[in-house]
Amino acid sequence: MMHSSISPLIHTSINSEGGRISLKEGEEELGYLSFSLTPTGVAIAEHTFVQPEHEGKGYAAMLAQAFFALCTERRLQVRPSCSYIKAYMQRHPELKAYLVE
Repeated sequence: MMHSSISPLIHTSINSEGGRISLKEGEEELGYLSFSLTPTGVAIAEHTFVQPEHEGKGYAAMLAQAFFALCTERRLQVRPSCSYIKAYMQRHPELKAYLVE
């Protein structure tokens, strides 16, 4: 019997006030990153969450990568109020150009 697995997929929803980046496998949401947007082009990373049973699988990093890809695409700066994104930016000094206090 063959076993197939579905790779988690990133889903992004965004409007003028903010958005949410979700990581889903089928219908199950494995985790998400929520953010708000300021009128001056700053994305405020508010919360990163991964379901406890999926912690340690690199899913939070996948969400962070998707968030920074979105910020690059939309030319947004980042204010990290989320502790995970703060730590992620410290581990990735190449992201320093995005930082705004």
